[in-house]
Amino acid sequence: MSDGLVTNSAESTELRIRLVTASVLLPIALLVSFVGGELFFVLILPVMAIGMLEFYVMEKDTQTQGSSLTGIPTGIAVVSAFYLERNDVWQFALALCVAGTLLLEFARHPKQVGRALAQVGTTLCGVVYVAFPAAFMVSIRNQPEDGLKWVFLVFAITWAADTFGYIVGRLFGKTKLAPAISPNKTIEGAIGGVLGAWIAAFLLLILTDSLLPILIPMVAIAPLLAVGGDLFESAMKRFFRVKDSYVAGFNVFPGHGGVLDRIDALVWVASWVFLYLYGVGIL
Repeated sequence: MSDGLVTNSAESTELRIRLVTASVLLPIALLVSFVGGELFFVLILPVMAIGMLEFYVMEKDTQTQGSSLTGIPTGIAVVSAFYLERNDVWQFALALCVAGTLLLEFARHPKQVGRALAQVGTTLCGVVYVAFPAAFMVSIRNQPEDGLKWVFLVFAITWAADTFGYIVGRLFGKTKLAPAISPNKTIEGAIGGVLGAWIAAFLLLILTDSLLPILIPMVAIAPLLAVGGDLFESAMKRFFRVKDSYVAGFNVFPGHGGVLDRIDALVWVASWVFLYLYGVGIL
């Protein structure tokens, strides 16, 4: 059998696995979002925790590897604080994270101050990169009137950018977008993803009678962040020389890589939508 046939067969098998996984996860995500409340909060915690673990394991064997022992509990505290609407809790949790990470690192390497400070920084990066977007999603969903609509908007933008980007890239992609970071991504695919996300977002806003002028800048920028978020995670994997982000035993998305591979765009879109809506006074 030729290499081309082997490659095509492997790609077809991987695609089938991805489609089956997506067909199961998509209804679950929509149902959990529709129910909201405690169910949304409880199920988002393990996804967040695995994503943070992937982030820290990605840095293994480096002197700047973040601490999962302090980072993941901090992430849980942050998400819980947003669910309970207690800003003082997540602020206190961040302070404890800094102190705890410093103590752990000084206990292991007493004289390496720079290393300890670097570990504090990368530990906090894991919290900011994974936990805060999860907390933003919980806070958005907790809005009594339009929370579900805004969560669906985040999903629509993220999923449309990924789906249309993949389809257009496979059919028409010729010009590499960032070959040094992600060789398979093309400019045509990125344009298709952005256009598809704009269409999905505006359709959702029109159908829910929510297309206000103040929301246009938010929708205009969000798909660009989705594409950028995908590239950002690819750049991290390149930097740490890993193929996929998943941790052995925690591969909850067969055929899709790890949690970070699935939420790389969502974390940026969720953060942008939350901060924008909060900034203009809608949240």
